Amino acid sequence: MRMLDYVMLTQDRLRQNVEHAHQLVEALVGVVSCTPCSALRLVASGSSRHAALCARHFMEDMLGKQVLVVTPEAFITHEHQFPTDAYTLVISQSGFSTNSIAALDFMRSRGESPCVLTANAAAPITQHADAVFDFGVGAESVDFVTMGVQALMVFLMLFALFLGHKSRLITGQRMERELKNLREVIDGYSSAVLASKQFAQDERLGIARHAPVCFIGNGSCYGVAQEGALKFNECLKTPSMYFEGEEFVHGPHMQLTPDSLIFIMDDPEGSPRLASLHNMFLQITSSAYFITGHPSGGSCELAVPAVPNPHMAAIPSLAAIQYLAAQKMEELERREMHPYVRALREEIGSKAHGYDEAINKLEQAARVEFGM
Repeated sequence: MRMLDYVMLTQDRLRQNVEHAHQLVEALVGVVSCTPCSALRLVASGSSRHAALCARHFMEDMLGKQVLVVTPEAFITHEHQFPTDAYTLVISQSGFSTNSIAALDFMRSRGESPCVLTANAAAPITQHADAVFDFGVGAESVDFVTMGVQALMVFLMLFALFLGHKSRLITGQRMERELKNLREVIDGYSSAVLASKQFAQDERLGIARHAPVCFIGNGSCYGVAQEGALKFNECLKTPSMYFEGEEFVHGPHMQLTPDSLIFIMDDPEGSPRLASLHNMFLQITSSAYFITGHPSGGSCELAVPAVPNPHMAAIPSLAAIQYLAAQKMEELERREMHPYVRALREEIGSKAHGYDEAINKLEQAARVEFGM
């Protein structure tokens, strides 16, 4: 199966997960609700970290407490000290990430009970944890995880929603309203994909530029910017970087030339400042793109559905970026990495032994699950 297949399958998976939300999150809610803590610490790498960043502000709103998102390296070296009573959850979609396994082992060495959130309960990481929770992806067999990013983001939102209600931090009425909001956002997912499909055709040559790419976003869309940079690095083998809006214009914008490629994720309420920057950057490069739920009808705008809750804005923006990365990877035939990099893949060792075999098994399972 292809990355594009998973872009198309994501909406149905998210709908199913929301409809079975209680069953999906109840085990983790039960554990965390019995553990006094002043904060949550999510330890994750790559796309899992970006999904956590996208969900973070929604989680904080539902729980009334700080949610920290840190890499395994940072957690082991220094980010484990404060807050002293944070509940720590390690996340790894594949369950083969060696740095996430190291984080669990570090927790055990400190006398803590290591817990992991994963999409693969049969992966090696589960042998290093006392408790294992599945976030409901099903079988995703493509290295460039796609459906899993959205599924993890929605799982974390649902977890915070149900934990907030169980802890009496939000009312039942608020919980039902946010579930309705989430369903509305997911219903708009296909519109974001269709708009991206047309946009990819209209801006075919501009997006195909083999030039460094700048992704810009604030709040939950800062996580989208980070995931966008990762996907363009992975899928298109194009050097890519990410920034918040004002950080970009405090120096990094000086690199821009007429050959540059820029993607700006609008703020959920619509940002006049970001819209203004987009128009200014169009005077430098014709490949400055604005992904927004509040289109003005200007050039180089990719219109995605507006969201009822600003903290859910990452879902449609990420759908657009995922589609563009997947479609351009196929169109430009950029899936394969350079032979020198491929030769060092095992030596680099970011995945535990057996990862390739696990991917093959997932591919077989995915074809059965999705009838493809």
